[in-house]
Amino acid sequence: MRLSPRWPQYLLAASALAMAALTGFAARVLFAAHPETEGGGTLFAIALFAYPLTLIMQAVACVGLYRLAKAGFDEPTKRTQGLIGLAFLSLAGPVLVFLAYALMHR
Repeated sequence: MRLSPRWPQYLLAASALAMAALTGFAARVLFAAHPETEGGGTLFAIALFAYPLTLIMQAVACVGLYRLAKAGFDEPTKRTQGLIGLAFLSLAGPVLVFLAYALMHR
């Protein structure tokens, strides 16, 4: 079974969605949750799993794009370039949320 030549695009999109979900969850827990009822332990556990997994997904997708380009496929297309930018920008989301929280609670 051969993979679709667009699998790196799907992987980049999935990694961006995972980081968007983590960013939203972090913002909710840190800024909207009541400290007495909801702690950040769950968020920390999810972040320990999701952040490295997303980095690995993006690295694998970039290697896949390189191999596709080397094999003669028309890569990177405009869509792929946009997904690469979105995926790497999405990595900054949780960092910015945690930084804003830390600055507010100095």
